[in-house]
Amino acid sequence: MMTPLITILNIMPNFGKANIALNKIESLGLTVDDNILSEEGNKHPKFHTLEFKKLEHQYYREKEDLNFTLQIDSLTFVPGELVFLIGGNGSGKTTIAKMLTGLYYPESGSILLDGIEIKEQNLDSYRQLFSVVFSDFYLFENMLGIESSKSEEAQYYLELLQLNHKVQINNGQLSTTKLSQGQRKRLALLTAYLEDRPFYVFDEWAADQDPIFKEVFYTHLLPDMQKEGKTILVITHDDQYFHLAERIIKVDYGKIVSDSSTVNKQHLEFVPEY
Repeated sequence: MMTPLITILNIMPNFGKANIALNKIESLGLTVDDNILSEEGNKHPKFHTLEFKKLEHQYYREKEDLNFTLQIDSLTFVPGELVFLIGGNGSGKTTIAKMLTGLYYPESGSILLDGIEIKEQNLDSYRQLFSVVFSDFYLFENMLGIESSKSEEAQYYLELLQLNHKVQINNGQLSTTKLSQGQRKRLALLTAYLEDRPFYVFDEWAADQDPIFKEVFYTHLLPDMQKEGKTILVITHDDQYFHLAERIIKVDYGKIVSDSSTVNKQHLEFVPEY
């Protein structure tokens, strides 16, 4: 009797820790909502317009010893757009992305999804619209929400991103995440793509990638996603690919200074990354 009792007593603290961790996740509103249905009956919702109106958010910048204010009077996204978000470092690009994806909540103003304002009670449902790769991403081995029918597509992109000799995907599980930083970032891109969400956000994904993988990202993967009707927001400094975007939004110190649907390079002041 002693051996099984000791085993049970040793395991019990782990259940307690797991319960505490689950409660913390739920308190953040980051649980997966399986009850969200689109018009076609899929798990992920669809949308027609996503709008920012009179939106404002502040946060403290320790290095500058002042508050940074993001102010957006009006900004709209629709399905099937490929949008590049540009601007200098510290201009507010990532803050916009985090506001958009529901990770930051506006202090004033509103986010409207098909005319419905996003509030605390529907924030979790709203977050299901997005698949995101931020610059400080985390890569999980368990690929939640990835359908088994996408195995052939996954294998295609594993080969295209030159990961097939390192990683296999079996039953929604990655064989390993013990890779170089560049490989991990490519794998994060793949897992985000396979989630098949309506809206994708990539925060300077190509910044530290070799030219061959930048080419795959901008000329293969993004157009493939756009053909599927996905909305894509890419935070980027890669001006050689600006001509591929349908819209270019430029941000300067927390404000949108231009939102152009016609790309004309000679009128775009490119701010290099330092």
